[in-house]
Amino acid sequence: MGRARVSIALAFALAHCGRGTPAKVSAVSSSAGSDAAPPVTAPDSGAPMDLAEANAWTLAKDGEEEDRMHLAGRVGCTGLRERADEPALRLTAIRAMAYCPDFGELPWLAEVATVGADEEAAASLDAIVELAATPRRATDPDDAEELGAGCGALLALARAPERPRSRRAKAVSALRMLADRGCVKVGDIPKDLDAK
Repeated sequence: MGRARVSIALAFALAHCGRGTPAKVSAVSSSAGSDAAPPVTAPDSGAPMDLAEANAWTLAKDGEEEDRMHLAGRVGCTGLRERADEPALRLTAIRAMAYCPDFGELPWLAEVATVGADEEAAASLDAIVELAATPRRATDPDDAEELGAGCGALLALARAPERPRSRRAKAVSALRMLADRGCVKVGDIPKDLDAK
């Protein structure tokens, strides 16, 4: 990793750790070399963020699909959800959740899609649609409970006339793709909405 990229990643990690709880930086042994960086603790997750992870977040924030996919693979879906408690990482975490291998975070994404700010809600619905479109394998983990809860929340959103029509329409699109998973009946999905 070049010095410029290391500097950018470290600056990002230190900047986002400046909010909320003060960041904890551990000592680096003298044998680690002058290019080694200490792990940084993210304020809300409590888990240490090393320089490689900080760099992955930096790349995923403004990068391509592959960068978000790499981030999801590196920190895992639970890690994405935990880091989403930090406002500076929240939108990036939501977008990276599109590449989760299961529906473990679907209820949380559906909640954000329902009550979140417009940009976060749109990103959550995009992630949900991407998850719904991903073919399932027999080896996928058993996440029936989360899938059921997420579908229930999406159905409630789709049926809520007080919610923005664009959110409701995208929820309907996701539900149509998820119906074959058995978490919602096709007949229960509103038929008067089309994704814009």
